[in-house]
Amino acid sequence: MAAQPSPKPGAAQQDFSKVRHAPDKTDFQLTLEGHALLAAIAPEARPTLLPEKFPRIVNKMASLWRSPRQMDLYFEDLLTDTRGGRQGFPLGILMELSALKEYYQTKAFPPTQGGDVWKSENATRGVKA
Repeated sequence: MAAQPSPKPGAAQQDFSKVRHAPDKTDFQLTLEGHALLAAIAPEARPTLLPEKFPRIVNKMASLWRSPRQMDLYFEDLLTDTRGGRQGFPLGILMELSALKEYYQTKAFPPTQGGDVWKSENATRGVKA
């Protein structure tokens, strides 16, 4: 039997099943918005496994796509284990998410290069100084 990962010292264990939303049909199939988002992504960056295995993620991305700060936070949430001891995504999905993040931040919504990039709202993705 494999050893269970030990919780971080002093970290309270939260039961995330109690805060998870009740599943609905958009968790299991792509919406029209999800399909439209995939069609708009350049072929070299378009995920194929992600919509097949995790359509809810593509649907959520479709709702956030035009909000760079929110998408950055969503990518961070997807790619970083903040709960501890999680299995994580399969390698193929992880690679697609990483490639999609790179595409999003460099091609779809790159920071503006004019003026002082540190004061640009696009460069800081909506974070105000």
